[in-house]
Amino acid sequence: MKELFPREGLPNVIQKLENEDTVTIVYFGGSNTRSEGYRVMTAEWLREQYPKADIRSVNAGIDGTGSDLGCARLETDVLRHQPDLVFVEFVGNDGGVPESKARIEGIVRQIRKRSRFTDILFVYTLKERDVALFQSGEYQKGAVMQEEVADYYGVPSIHLGVAVSHLVSEGKLIFTSGADESISGAIVFTHDSVHPTIPEGHQIYTDTITRSFEKMSELRGGLGRVEHNLPQDPLVPANPWEYAAMVPLDGHANFSAGWSYMTPDDFALVRAYNWLFPGLWRAVDPGEAITVQFEGTHIGLFDIGGPDSGRLKVTVDGGEPFLIDRFTPYNDHNRNQYVFLPELPNGKHTVRFEIDAEMTDKVAVFEASGNERSMEHVRQHPDWYKQTVIQLGRLLLVQPPL
Repeated sequence: MKELFPREGLPNVIQKLENEDTVTIVYFGGSNTRSEGYRVMTAEWLREQYPKADIRSVNAGIDGTGSDLGCARLETDVLRHQPDLVFVEFVGNDGGVPESKARIEGIVRQIRKRSRFTDILFVYTLKERDVALFQSGEYQKGAVMQEEVADYYGVPSIHLGVAVSHLVSEGKLIFTSGADESISGAIVFTHDSVHPTIPEGHQIYTDTITRSFEKMSELRGGLGRVEHNLPQDPLVPANPWEYAAMVPLDGHANFSAGWSYMTPDDFALVRAYNWLFPGLWRAVDPGEAITVQFEGTHIGLFDIGGPDSGRLKVTVDGGEPFLIDRFTPYNDHNRNQYVFLPELPNGKHTVRFEIDAEMTDKVAVFEASGNERSMEHVRQHPDWYKQTVIQLGRLLLVQPPL
């Protein structure tokens, strides 16, 4: 199996590196990108290879997030830095859902609309469940879908699972600790089946990326600056995701009286998450609501969940209410999370989010996931869970032209 599909390569960033220019690289993805792993290691390698270039690295990874949120936050977290190269790493969190192809295309089109000279690189991480696929000669489903986008736009891609699966087959790597660790000298790749160890696991990812970079550098030949392709028609017909945005709630939402805007000065949770949000809109009582009027196809919320999270009763255009729960099986601690409502016809919509009076059976949520640690946390902190708090950071909108 091939680990590198070079396509149009990385001609512009390589030229700037060789010319000893200032280069900005944005690493855009989920937790594997946010961690101090391949992101830090590849940037250090590039600085060693091009010591006279001024290489600036931007961490645009957010734990537990996929390409849908990625489309919305692209302007805020990526494009404003005027990148020369964008790493795109979402295959793990997208999980192979069919919509992933449209969202990844939305990311590419947004970048290309801003600058046809920005290079893009897809990197595909893997989970333990993917190893058997690689060993049978198949790439994971999510990567196969993203490859269609890569082919259409000439984006190079790197399958990081090829080297990992080879090491497993050779008995040189134990994918997850707790398995058969009796293999002398074997590398333990993860402790949780998803996130590589640092530095050992991420070093394998880094080595794959750097040798791929060297190959693309060799293939570039004498090419100068290259204007990348942006077809007028998207690969996914009527794809709205290039029109996604992340916006403040104030100015876009009407709030009932019980909402408060919390800042880092007056709320510890906001201080912990001020790298994501300048403040949080917070309400605690059932019946408190926000109403948003917008034109487009999708609306979503980027919020902070935790043991105290409630659920929202949602009404779209005066229709039948439905519930979206902001308490999840992962909420035995505070964490960033987000949700999009199902796609709507492109047009004007009014959406009302109201804190529901009924509370989720939070113990049952943990029991269903078999998480004993979380159930013990409920027993130790019962009052933290007996709340219906909603804490909103940003509004997510997808607004293609009508």
